[in-house]
Amino acid sequence: MSTATLHLAVCISEEVTLSDFVQPIEILAAGFQTAATTSPSTTSGYSPPVPFKVVFDYLAPTMDPVVSAFGPSMATLNPTKTYAQVTESGMQYDIIWVPAGPPPHGGIDRTPPEEIEFIRAQAPGAKYILSVCSGALQLALAGVLSGKKATTNKAFYRVITETATTASDIDWQPRARWVVDGNVWTSSGVAAGSDMALAFLEHLAGAKLARQVRGLVEIPEVSSFDDPFAEFHGLV
Repeated sequence: MSTATLHLAVCISEEVTLSDFVQPIEILAAGFQTAATTSPSTTSGYSPPVPFKVVFDYLAPTMDPVVSAFGPSMATLNPTKTYAQVTESGMQYDIIWVPAGPPPHGGIDRTPPEEIEFIRAQAPGAKYILSVCSGALQLALAGVLSGKKATTNKAFYRVITETATTASDIDWQPRARWVVDGNVWTSSGVAAGSDMALAFLEHLAGAKLARQVRGLVEIPEVSSFDDPFAEFHGLV
């Protein structure tokens, strides 16, 4: 059986929230590595290899190391390509992963325009588009969430749903941990991104492999429709 390659782009910029993509991407990478290396003789939880592999790119406005939301004392991340390089090459990604970027100030979005334009251009050809936390704001500004159900970080829920210029035709879900509408997946804040990543891995490769990875990373199973932080932040 031939193995297809899925290309995944993580959209980053200054003030990105690292935990919105580092652990979820490790979950996905662990899943495909597990599927590729396990066998009946090495583990009782054997899963047959999935018929594809995933290649990850980290895109930013420049090739300079990206500083996280918590400042230069934290780890930085080196982009693999710029948005402009991808646009010039004409490459189409299969999966777009959008973590939280710089939070809006005074109701004004501060996401680099290159990122919004990249998402807008790539969305029609992407197989899947996923956001974590306020990454949903970038999707909304790019028009990806128009007419769809979506959710976002409950701590910033009101700010994000009121800031997005397309908020009037987005069906925001205040209680959801994550939401799937067609090929668009959106999750609540930070840790919910890992919950969504495990659900996405199950969608791509099956429940058996997802359970193996869940046991490896020790993340309890939760439902997509009930985020306890919706009540904590007074949304329900």
